[in-house]
Amino acid sequence: MIILAIDTSQSASVALVDTATGSVIAAEQADDQRRHVEFIGPALAGVLAEDAQPELVIVGIGPGPFTGLRVGIAAGIAVGQARGIPVKGLLSQAAIAEEFVRSAEGPPAPAPEVASTASDASGRPVLIASDARRKEVYFSVYDSADATLNAGPFVAKPAEVASVLADNGFRLDTIDQKLGRGFLLYPEILGASSTESITDPRAEYLAFAAARELAAGRDLAEPIPEYLREPDAKATPVRESSLR
Repeated sequence: MIILAIDTSQSASVALVDTATGSVIAAEQADDQRRHVEFIGPALAGVLAEDAQPELVIVGIGPGPFTGLRVGIAAGIAVGQARGIPVKGLLSQAAIAEEFVRSAEGPPAPAPEVASTASDASGRPVLIASDARRKEVYFSVYDSADATLNAGPFVAKPAEVASVLADNGFRLDTIDQKLGRGFLLYPEILGASSTESITDPRAEYLAFAAARELAAGRDLAEPIPEYLREPDAKATPVRESSLR
Protein backbone atom coordinates (compact mmCIF):
# COMPACT_ATOMS: atom_id res chain seq x y z
CA MET A 1 0.00 0.00 0.00
CA ILE A 2 1.20 3.52 -0.81
CA ILE A 3 0.68 5.76 2.23
CA LEU A 4 1.06 9.52 2.47
CA ALA A 5 1.94 10.40 6.06
CA ILE A 6 2.00 13.82 7.70
CA ASP A 7 3.06 14.78 11.20
CA THR A 8 3.25 18.26 12.70
CA SER A 9 3.17 17.40 16.39
CA GLN A 10 6.78 18.56 16.86
CA SER A 11 8.88 19.47 13.81
CA ALA A 12 6.88 18.97 10.62
CA SER A 13 7.39 15.93 8.41
CA VAL A 14 5.83 14.53 5.22
CA ALA A 15 6.54 11.19 3.52
CA LEU A 16 5.28 8.89 0.79
CA VAL A 17 5.91 5.24 1.64
CA ASP A 18 5.39 1.89 -0.06
CA THR A 19 4.59 -0.40 2.85
CA ALA A 20 4.55 -3.52 0.64
CA THR A 21 8.26 -3.18 -0.10
CA GLY A 22 9.24 -1.23 3.03
CA SER A 23 10.64 1.60 0.91
CA VAL A 24 10.43 5.36 1.41
CA ILE A 25 9.53 6.90 -1.94
CA ALA A 26 9.98 10.51 -0.82
CA ALA A 27 10.28 12.34 2.48
CA GLU A 28 10.64 15.91 3.71
CA GLN A 29 11.59 16.89 7.28
CA ALA A 30 11.55 20.45 8.66
CA ASP A 31 14.38 21.63 10.89
CA ASP A 32 12.12 24.06 12.78
CA GLN A 33 9.47 23.23 15.38
CA ARG A 34 7.31 26.26 14.62
CA ARG A 35 7.16 27.03 10.87
CA HIS A 36 4.62 24.34 10.06
CA VAL A 37 2.46 26.45 7.74
CA GLU A 38 5.41 27.57 5.62
CA PHE A 39 6.75 24.03 5.36
CA ILE A 40 3.69 21.89 4.73
CA GLY A 41 2.55 23.20 1.33
CA PRO A 42 5.87 22.95 -0.55
CA ALA A 43 6.71 19.65 1.17
CA LEU A 44 3.42 18.08 0.11
CA ALA A 45 3.80 19.39 -3.44
CA GLY A 46 7.24 17.83 -3.70
CA VAL A 47 6.26 14.46 -2.26
CA LEU A 48 3.07 14.21 -4.29
CA ALA A 49 4.97 14.96 -7.51
CA GLU A 50 6.24 11.36 -7.43
CA ASP A 51 4.73 8.85 -9.86
CA ALA A 52 3.41 6.67 -7.03
CA GLN A 53 -0.01 7.80 -5.87
CA PRO A 54 -1.20 7.44 -2.26
CA GLU A 55 -4.03 5.08 -1.41
CA LEU A 56 -4.33 6.22 2.20
CA VAL A 57 -3.42 9.35 4.17
CA ILE A 58 -2.16 9.00 7.74
CA VAL A 59 -1.90 12.05 9.97
CA GLY A 60 -0.21 12.28 13.34
CA ILE A 61 -2.90 13.25 15.85
CA GLY A 62 -0.53 14.22 18.63
CA PRO A 63 -0.37 14.90 21.39
CA GLY A 64 1.10 18.21 20.37
CA PRO A 65 0.65 21.98 20.54
CA PHE A 66 -2.75 23.17 19.35
CA THR A 67 -1.81 25.23 16.28
CA GLY A 68 0.92 22.98 14.89
CA LEU A 69 -1.19 19.86 15.18
CA ARG A 70 -4.09 21.43 13.29
CA VAL A 71 -1.85 22.33 10.33
CA GLY A 72 -0.90 18.73 9.56
CA ILE A 73 -4.34 17.26 10.18
CA ALA A 74 -6.06 19.88 8.03
CA ALA A 75 -3.54 19.32 5.22
CA GLY A 76 -4.07 15.57 5.35
CA ILE A 77 -7.84 15.90 5.25
CA ALA A 78 -7.58 18.29 2.28
CA VAL A 79 -5.41 15.83 0.33
CA GLY A 80 -7.78 12.97 1.13
CA GLN A 81 -10.84 14.90 -0.01
CA ALA A 82 -9.15 16.13 -3.18
CA ARG A 83 -8.04 12.62 -4.17
CA GLY A 84 -10.99 10.66 -2.82
CA ILE A 85 -8.90 8.50 -0.50
CA PRO A 86 -9.40 7.75 3.21
CA VAL A 87 -7.71 9.77 5.95
CA LYS A 88 -6.88 8.14 9.28
CA GLY A 89 -5.02 9.21 12.40
CA LEU A 90 -2.37 7.66 14.62
CA LEU A 91 -0.72 8.91 17.80
CA SER A 92 2.42 10.75 16.77
CA GLN A 93 4.72 9.07 19.28
CA ALA A 94 3.98 5.76 17.56
CA ALA A 95 6.35 6.98 14.85
CA ILE A 96 9.21 7.24 17.36
CA ALA A 97 8.43 3.77 18.71
CA GLU A 98 8.35 2.40 15.16
CA GLU A 99 11.68 4.00 14.29
CA PHE A 100 13.25 2.43 17.36
CA VAL A 101 11.83 -1.04 16.67
CA ARG A 102 12.86 -0.96 13.01
CA SER A 103 16.38 0.24 13.86
CA ALA A 104 16.73 -2.64 16.34
CA GLU A 105 15.47 -5.15 13.77
CA GLY A 106 18.07 -4.20 11.17
CA PRO A 107 17.40 -3.60 7.44
CA PRO A 108 13.88 -2.39 6.60
CA ALA A 109 11.32 -5.11 5.88
CA PRO A 110 7.79 -4.85 4.50
CA ALA A 111 5.54 -3.69 7.33
CA PRO A 112 3.20 -6.72 7.40
CA GLU A 113 6.19 -9.05 7.82
CA VAL A 114 7.50 -6.95 10.70
CA ALA A 115 4.13 -7.07 12.41
CA SER A 116 3.72 -10.82 12.05
CA THR A 117 7.13 -11.71 13.42
CA ALA A 118 6.93 -9.41 16.44
CA SER A 119 3.30 -9.74 17.48
CA ASP A 120 3.74 -12.79 19.73
CA ALA A 121 6.68 -11.43 21.73
CA SER A 122 6.56 -8.94 24.57
CA GLY A 123 9.57 -6.67 24.84
CA ARG A 124 10.87 -4.15 27.29
CA PRO A 125 9.23 -0.75 27.87
CA VAL A 126 10.30 2.21 25.76
CA LEU A 127 9.57 5.62 27.26
CA ILE A 128 8.97 8.41 24.75
CA ALA A 129 8.83 12.05 25.83
CA SER A 130 8.19 15.05 23.58
CA ASP A 131 8.26 18.79 24.14
CA ALA A 132 4.83 20.01 25.33
CA ARG A 133 6.06 23.56 26.01
CA ARG A 134 4.96 25.30 29.23
CA LYS A 135 7.90 23.37 30.76
CA GLU A 136 5.95 20.12 30.37
CA VAL A 137 6.35 16.92 28.33
CA TYR A 138 4.01 14.58 26.49
CA PHE A 139 4.98 11.00 27.25
CA SER A 140 3.96 7.42 26.51
CA VAL A 141 5.26 3.90 27.08
CA TYR A 142 5.56 1.54 24.11
CA ASP A 143 6.68 -2.07 23.75
CA SER A 144 10.17 -2.56 22.29
CA ALA A 145 9.15 -5.77 20.49
CA ASP A 146 6.24 -4.58 18.36
CA ALA A 147 5.77 -0.85 19.06
CA THR A 148 2.39 -1.33 20.73
CA LEU A 149 1.19 1.31 23.17
CA ASN A 150 1.36 0.20 26.81
CA ALA A 151 0.47 3.43 28.61
CA GLY A 152 -0.36 7.03 27.75
CA PRO A 153 -0.20 9.45 26.28
CA PHE A 154 0.10 11.79 29.26
CA VAL A 155 1.15 15.39 29.81
CA ALA A 156 2.95 16.53 32.95
CA LYS A 157 5.88 18.51 34.28
CA PRO A 158 9.14 16.54 34.12
CA ALA A 159 9.23 16.20 37.92
CA GLU A 160 5.80 14.53 37.83
CA VAL A 161 6.60 11.91 35.16
CA ALA A 162 7.91 9.30 37.62
CA SER A 163 4.71 9.52 39.68
CA VAL A 164 2.44 9.16 36.65
CA LEU A 165 4.43 6.19 35.42
CA ALA A 166 4.24 4.55 38.85
CA ASP A 167 0.47 4.92 38.82
CA ASN A 168 0.48 2.93 35.56
CA GLY A 169 2.82 0.14 36.67
CA PHE A 170 6.17 1.47 35.41
CA ARG A 171 9.29 2.80 37.13
CA LEU A 172 11.21 5.62 35.50
CA ASP A 173 14.53 4.46 36.95
CA THR A 174 14.20 0.96 35.48
CA ILE A 175 13.33 1.95 31.90
CA ASP A 176 16.51 1.77 29.82
CA GLN A 177 15.14 2.95 26.49
CA LYS A 178 14.26 6.65 26.57
CA LEU A 179 13.57 8.48 23.33
CA GLY A 180 12.41 11.89 22.20
CA ARG A 181 13.07 15.59 22.56
CA GLY A 182 11.88 15.62 26.18
CA PHE A 183 15.04 13.82 27.31
CA LEU A 184 17.21 16.36 25.52
CA LEU A 185 15.38 19.19 27.28
CA TYR A 186 15.22 17.74 30.79
CA PRO A 187 18.02 15.13 31.18
CA GLU A 188 18.68 16.08 34.79
CA ILE A 189 15.12 15.06 35.74
CA LEU A 190 14.12 12.40 33.20
CA GLY A 191 17.53 10.94 32.44
CA ALA A 192 19.49 11.03 29.21
CA SER A 193 18.15 9.90 25.87
CA SER A 194 19.27 6.39 24.98
CA THR A 195 19.36 7.30 21.26
CA GLU A 196 19.80 11.02 20.66
CA SER A 197 19.31 10.66 16.91
CA ILE A 198 15.66 9.66 17.47
CA THR A 199 14.15 12.97 18.53
CA ASP A 200 10.88 13.91 16.80
CA PRO A 201 8.23 11.83 14.97
CA ARG A 202 9.10 11.29 11.31
CA ALA A 203 6.32 10.80 8.79
CA GLU A 204 7.87 7.75 7.12
CA TYR A 205 7.82 5.88 10.42
CA LEU A 206 4.28 7.05 11.11
CA ALA A 207 3.31 5.34 7.83
CA PHE A 208 5.10 2.13 8.80
CA ALA A 209 3.48 2.24 12.25
CA ALA A 210 0.05 2.56 10.63
CA ALA A 211 0.80 -0.41 8.36
CA ARG A 212 1.84 -2.42 11.41
CA GLU A 213 -1.47 -1.62 13.10
CA LEU A 214 -3.44 -2.64 10.03
CA ALA A 215 -1.47 -5.86 9.62
CA ALA A 216 -2.23 -6.73 13.25
CA GLY A 217 -5.95 -6.25 12.61
CA ARG A 218 -6.23 -3.07 14.67
CA ASP A 219 -8.34 -0.14 13.53
CA LEU A 220 -6.77 3.26 12.99
CA ALA A 221 -8.18 6.37 14.66
CA GLU A 222 -10.12 9.15 13.02
CA PRO A 223 -8.08 12.29 12.22
CA ILE A 224 -9.07 14.05 15.43
CA PRO A 225 -6.31 15.87 17.36
CA GLU A 226 -5.21 14.64 20.78
CA TYR A 227 -4.37 17.82 22.67
CA LEU A 228 -4.49 16.52 26.29
CA ARG A 229 -5.05 20.07 27.51
CA GLU A 230 -6.73 23.34 26.60
CA PRO A 231 -5.16 25.50 23.87
CA ASP A 232 -2.94 28.41 24.90
CA ALA A 233 -5.17 30.89 23.09
CA LYS A 234 -8.51 31.47 24.73
CA ALA A 235 -11.59 33.05 23.19
CA THR A 236 -12.20 36.57 24.42
CA PRO A 237 -15.21 36.62 26.77
CA VAL A 238 -18.27 38.40 25.44
CA ARG A 239 -18.70 41.74 27.18
CA GLU A 240 -21.95 43.59 27.26
CA SER A 241 -21.73 47.26 26.37
CA SER A 242 -22.45 49.74 29.12
CA LEU A 243 -23.64 52.27 26.56
CA ARG A 244 -27.40 52.30 26.62
